[in-house]
Amino acid sequence: MKGIIFDFNGTMFQDSPFHEQAWIYIIKKYSTKVVTKEDILHKVHGQTNDKILTYFLNETLSQEKIILLSNEKEAYYRKLVLNQPDLALTEGLEEILTSLHQRNTPMTIATASPKQNVEFYYSLFNLDRWFDKDKIIYDNGSFTGKPCPDIFILAAQKLNLLPKDCLVIEDAISGLKAAMNAGIGSIIAIDPEGKNQPHFDRNKLTYDGIIKNFNDFADYL
Repeated sequence: MKGIIFDFNGTMFQDSPFHEQAWIYIIKKYSTKVVTKEDILHKVHGQTNDKILTYFLNETLSQEKIILLSNEKEAYYRKLVLNQPDLALTEGLEEILTSLHQRNTPMTIATASPKQNVEFYYSLFNLDRWFDKDKIIYDNGSFTGKPCPDIFILAAQKLNLLPKDCLVIEDAISGLKAAMNAGIGSIIAIDPEGKNQPHFDRNKLTYDGIIKNFNDFADYL
């Protein structure tokens, strides 16, 4: 392993409930579809906003409408996040990032979130302590989202590494599939509440370890 690629939502920051709440709000507002737990696992987590919106609302949504609805959802999500009293990165992550940075380990973030959320996280958590913003991969509409491999191939390129020389940390089924499809050399699944491993196993996902937080992550390096 020469470099590390971090997913963000549900991996570096435990915000999955806020995303779920924001998506349910938008879907209920603009659609009659009922969102199931399986939908959340397979059609929301790790997916780009355009995929989610066209799946739940209308396959023929215009790009202009997708942008408007995406912005509405993300604004609602950020409001939920800022209303939380104890905002923090996942347990143990700050120490790991500081250690990796001191060792000059190449690392970046690959997230299905749009640019405005990346800017939000970057400021909220002072990510410039560890990450070069120009190397972060986010949903800019130029590549196919997870489970396609594009996001991790692009992230590896930003680190000037081959996918096989990278380690990816992911929490979502679509993200783990994307890492597998990209030929990532080592994949670590994170399951903070210990409830997703049965879903990972049922979907025949391959990973080299599973963690609840980053306190034990050093054992995999």
